[in-house]
Amino acid sequence: MRCSLAALVGLLSFATLAFGQQQSPSTDTNAVRLPRWHVGLTADAGQPVGAFKRNVKNAAGGQAHALLRLDRYGLVSLRLEGGWLNYGHESQRNCLGTAPHCRVAVDLTTANGIFSLALGPQFAVPVGRVRLYGYGLLGVSRFATVSGLGGGLVPDFVAADENFGDGGLVLRGGVGLQLPVHRSTSIDIGVGYESHGERNYLIKGGLTDQPDGSLGFDIKRSRADLYAIRIGLTTALRRKARQAAPAP
Repeated sequence: MRCSLAALVGLLSFATLAFGQQQSPSTDTNAVRLPRWHVGLTADAGQPVGAFKRNVKNAAGGQAHALLRLDRYGLVSLRLEGGWLNYGHESQRNCLGTAPHCRVAVDLTTANGIFSLALGPQFAVPVGRVRLYGYGLLGVSRFATVSGLGGGLVPDFVAADENFGDGGLVLRGGVGLQLPVHRSTSIDIGVGYESHGERNYLIKGGLTDQPDGSLGFDIKRSRADLYAIRIGLTTALRRKARQAAPAP
């Protein structure tokens, strides 16, 4: 993870320098009023730390965020962020129904993941066309083991049941930069840290079917902290321009 963080810091520094040198002072971001609302999506690669790392090797998922700019230049914003981070899953072929012969076979996926939703301030500093930002959030999260139809990292949550869960508060912080690729859209690159406190959770193989038809649980408990490297897009929600009323 140290190598990944070092590479990210190097990328952020290089991108900031390159984009900053390309921008003329006359069109600096400080002189541009930004739309009030921005939304974004990112893909996350998580790396557990501390006691959590002894049970979980890595995690992957995504998050969505919304920004409400509190000033005309977007230096201070309110950030709402939510997402799902998968830290283990397994799939098996099962028979749908209880008939003696299997008429319909389906994939049953059990996923271990973290749902989270957090809110807090974000501060930004324009450097040429690039915007550096940092944020601190407080919210809630839930470590959930969910079984449902479908294969892959995420089961079909419409036809899924939570087998085990543990909720609580989460503290999140992060830094990053936005590289403009369009008038209202930027590539968003950053790294975040999440602290979920002491949690009970299951890992891959921690949910088993017992001979009597019940479920067996191999519950782990530890602090649950991790880093997440993120890359995605952020775009502005622009209002339609109003046409001026005709002169009398």
